[in-house]
Order: sequence, then C-alpha cells, then structure tokens
Amino acid sequence: MHIKNNKWLYFVGILSLALLMLKMPFHPIVQMNSAQAASASDAYDYPIKPGTDGWRAFTTHDEMLEACQIPEDILKNMSTKALVETVLEYPLLGDIHAYNSIQQGFEAVASRFNGLSELLNRKDAGTELLVIYSKMNPQDIGENWGDIQKGAYTFSIANVEILLAQNKILDNLTETQLGDLIVEASSKYSAKQQSAIYGETGQECSIWLMGKALQRVNYLPFERQIHQDATIQNFLGSGSHATDIVSNEIVSNAEQFLSGR
Repeated sequence: MHIKNNKWLYFVGILSLALLMLKMPFHPIVQMNSAQAASASDAYDYPIKPGTDGWRAFTTHDEMLEACQIPEDILKNMSTKALVETVLEYPLLGDIHAYNSIQQGFEAVASRFNGLSELLNRKDAGTELLVIYSKMNPQDIGENWGDIQKGAYTFSIANVEILLAQNKILDNLTETQLGDLIVEASSKYSAKQQSAIYGETGQECSIWLMGKALQRVNYLPFERQIHQDATIQNFLGSGSHATDIVSNEIVSNAEQFLSGR
C-alpha cells in the first residue's frame, strides 16, 4: 500500500532553511558504517567546501558552480568508484530537488557539473552505484539525530536512487543486476514505509527506480501497462508526482516480478 505522509517534506523544509541561513547548499553524504564505507583513495577533494569562509564568500550560484568543477586531467584519470563518491559529495547535488521534476533537476545539474556528465559515460557506473545502494538502510537513523541530519540521510538515499534510475546507467547493467536492483528498491521502499520521515515524496524515488528497472528488464505485464497508461509513462519520464494508482501499479508489478524470479 502506498502511504501518504508530509513528514518528509517537513524535513526538506527544515534542511533547506537551515542551510540557507548558513549560506550553504545541501551537501548529500552517504552515511554508512565504517565497515561499509570504504573511501576511494583517488576521490576528488573539493578545494572549497560548504561551511568554510571561502564558500560563504561566494555571492552567486555561478561562482559555486565554477568552484566545484573537477580539473579535466584529474577527472579522466579517476576510478569509477572514486567518481561515484565524488559525485555523491558534490556540494550542489541538492539542486536536483529544486526543479519541477526530479528528472528535470537531474538534467540541469548534469549539464553544469562535469563530474556527473563524466559518470554517465562510465560503463561500470551502475555496478559501483548498486554496491553502495545495497548497503544503505533507510531505517539506519540515529536516535539522537536532529532534523537536519535526518533530512540529509533521506536525501543521500534518494540521490543514489536518482542516479541509478538514469537510462545511461540502467543500459549498462546486466539482467541479473537489474533484478538485484528491483530487489533492493523494493526493500528500500518497504523500509521507508516504516519510518515517518520519508512520507510519500521520500518513497517516490524508490518507486520510480523500481519502475525504471522493470521497464529496462522488459517485464512484459508492466510493458503492457506502460503502453496503455499515459500517467505511468509520465511518471517514468519525470520521476515526480505519481498518483496512488501509478505507485501501487509499479509496486504490484515489482512484487509479481520478484515472485517469479
């Protein structure tokens, strides 16, 4: 069942307001325990970071964009694991959520950040992202976390899901990996339903990823529904504003696919 809840939007608002007051953009951090989070040695260290005097000195968004570009000689020689880590730590990745739809926001950010455009061209990007995604647990929220830390964690999961939902990423996954991805997205969705901070919007990224993966694996019952229902087509294209009917159809198809896997 698709659960509606405004709590996730509350955390988005609190997080955005706090970062605005600090003159900081949203800084997504993949929070995993030390056994899971092995940092790549060649990940890029952004020279000017949110929260520093240098960052606070910026007066325009364009200045922030320019400061976060990765030098081409470093970018081209970076391992894909390091590039994934670098993209997830991109200080302006949260701009994705500032547009009318998730896909529109993603495309806008990708067009202005060379790290993300490079990642989309790496054939093993999906493999590295799937490793990270499989280790993330929506319920790993500390009892003593404040609203900003909770909000940042929900965004960190959503951002990985948004990356994995891109056609260029999905195109390079094997059929087995696509099946594993549906398993993971379904599991994340179920876990999000157990926590009030995600709500409808927080759960939507998991549903979108499920739908995109089902489409890519050519699951025939779902393919028939896509061709017959423009609302499903629109959601798969935008990643936003799913109706309850669309959400339930995708979740149901994922369950049926997994039961016969």
